[in-house]
Amino acid sequence: MNLEIKERFISAWEEYFPGCELPIVCFYSDELNGVEFPAAPKPNAKGYTCIFNLLACVKKGHDRAFNKENLGCFGCFLPFGFDTEVTEDVKNYVCNVERFIIAPVIKHINYAA
Repeated sequence: MNLEIKERFISAWEEYFPGCELPIVCFYSDELNGVEFPAAPKPNAKGYTCIFNLLACVKKGHDRAFNKENLGCFGCFLPFGFDTEVTEDVKNYVCNVERFIIAPVIKHINYAA
């Protein structure tokens, strides 16, 4: 991340949102600028990991770099841009583990842009 942009953002945030925590900011880049990819997370007892757990250190001010190999959570491959279609793994997890119901109106959405 360009440090000048980061400093301007923090300054503006403090001016307009005094006393509030900084938000988590995400961006795509081919340059890591010293940030290293962490190891893939260990799954829980059910064999899953969660992106929110991986972001806990970001709230403490640490940088994180993600790719498809170290993300761990297959459910966020699509929204993070690492997949273009909802996979059977995601459908199974959302419907059978989280117990969400896929409405017929969104069942066949193709996320490829």
